[in-house]
This record gives sequence, C-alpha cells and structure tokens, in this order.
Amino acid sequence: MGYRIDIKRLIIYILIAILLILVIRGCVAANRQKKQREENLPLTSDFILKVYDHKADSVRSMPLEEYLIGVTAAEMPASFEPEALKAQAVAARTFTVRRMVAFGGKPCGKGGCDVCTDSSCCQAWESDAAMEKNWGKNHDKYYEKVRSAVYGTRGMIAIYDSEPIEAMYHSTSGGRTEDSENVYSSALPYLRSVESPGEENAPYYAGEENYSRKNFAKLVNKNFPKADLSARKLEDQVKILSRYNSGRVAELKIGKTTVTGREFRGALELQSTNFDIIFRKDDVKIKTIGFGHGVGLSQLGANAMAKEGAS
Repeated sequence: MGYRIDIKRLIIYILIAILLILVIRGCVAANRQKKQREENLPLTSDFILKVYDHKADSVRSMPLEEYLIGVTAAEMPASFEPEALKAQAVAARTFTVRRMVAFGGKPCGKGGCDVCTDSSCCQAWESDAAMEKNWGKNHDKYYEKVRSAVYGTRGMIAIYDSEPIEAMYHSTSGGRTEDSENVYSSALPYLRSVESPGEENAPYYAGEENYSRKNFAKLVNKNFPKADLSARKLEDQVKILSRYNSGRVAELKIGKTTVTGREFRGALELQSTNFDIIFRKDDVKIKTIGFGHGVGLSQLGANAMAKEGAS
C-alpha cells in the first residue's frame, strides 16, 4: 500500500522551515552586529599580512589587527591616554595598509614581506613575550588597553585624495612639528608644520650633550673630513646659518664645509635638529628641543591633547 503525498501541504512545510532558518540566522547576525557595535568594532574581517621579524630572521603571517597590537605596544608607551593610543593605532594601520600588497601598496620587501619589524625601515613590533618582559605585572592591564585602542579603531585609516597617507610619527615635537620637505624629499599637503602644545614636561622635551673641545672637533672631523676643525678655533669655525620656521636647524657651517641640520644631528646622534651649540673655555654644550624627525604625529603632543579631552 503506498502513501499519498499532499504536495500543497509539503510546500507549506518547506516554506515554514525556510522561514525558521532565515529567522534564526537573522537573530544570530543581529546579535553579532550588536556585540560588535557594543565593542565599537566595524564589520570588517582581518587581512593577513606577511611580516619579516628582523631580530629572529624569520617570516611571520598574522592578521592585520593582531600585528598592530604589537606595533602600538612597541611604538607608544602603554601608560599613555587611551585616545592617544587610538591615534597611534590609526597611524600604524595607515602606514601598514600603504605597504600591503593586498591593497596595491608598495611592500618593504625584506624576506618577501609586506613590512618588517625594523623601525629604521618600517615600524617597531613586539611579540607577546616581549610585552610580558617589558610590562611585568602590568602585562594584562596594558595588553588589554593597547588591544582596545587597536580594535576600537578597527579598519580605520587616514586618507588624502582617496589614498592612504604617508603616516609619519615621532616622539616629541618640542612644541611644533615640521614640514615634510624639510626632512624628506617631497612636500605633502597633509604633513604641514603645526603647533603641538602641552609637551613641556615630556621626558625628551629638552636634551643636552657635553663634549670636551678636543673630542667635539675630533668627532666632527671624523664624520665630516672636509671640516678640518681646530679645538682652539671652534667659535670662529662653527656657526648655524639658517633655521626652518619650526626652529630646527636647516644648515650650519662647520669649518671648511656646510652641512644640513639632519646630517649634523645624525653624526652626533642628537635628539633632534632643533639645537643650539654653546662654546665654553674647556667644553662644548649642545642643547636640543624635541625628540625625533618632527614630521607628522607627535606622540607626546597626542597624549597632551588626549589629557585635555581630545578624541
């Protein structure tokens, strides 16, 4: 004996089942979206990038946002204000995206990777083990603070003319940032010199280096052989010729040659190019203001703004 199939009833059952599936899936998606909104996370997926670890001489593959936790932890003190850490995360993400092959960027290329962990080339980066070592008993608190800054800005980058900007940042501007062309090769409209107040109490706002007259002349001559400085005639041989509007030294005369402030800073390993040279009877004192190249985001300036309530 066979069974009669009620086609009409079967179709109704199938439609009800489909409807229930759609409702359940909709509820799951809605809960996911609600959770992400509560965590302030945009609905984006993590992109995988290749990172060359220059210390371990190895290649790592990791999600973009997880990589940025290591960058933010390495580039800015975790004790800084949450909003300053968010600004750092956006700058670091923008720098990275501009170099990712997945976004049509120009990669670092070391080890065949998008970026490397050498701060002189790309951005500094720390593993969780390094964070534990650096932060000690504060590890859990600081890690969550940095992670919140990264995921709280997830997917956010800075753009100009529909392209990711060349995101530059430094420790301390000394009160005013620098125009990009005074440090690098090109003038970028979004990297203009601006005031950066509130840095006066920063650890590296002011610096000082002292040399004997003999050692100063020896060090300069070693780096700039054409200078031919004499320890007894430094006052007549060394002179700052020009400064940029930011106060940083553009050019200076050293004996028989002229060099840029950047070249002089690099040779003597000074904190910044905003310096004054003071000659005394037995020694030479160089006073600096600020720390770093001065272009783009001043990290101490960002922290000062965050303390004043800036987002």
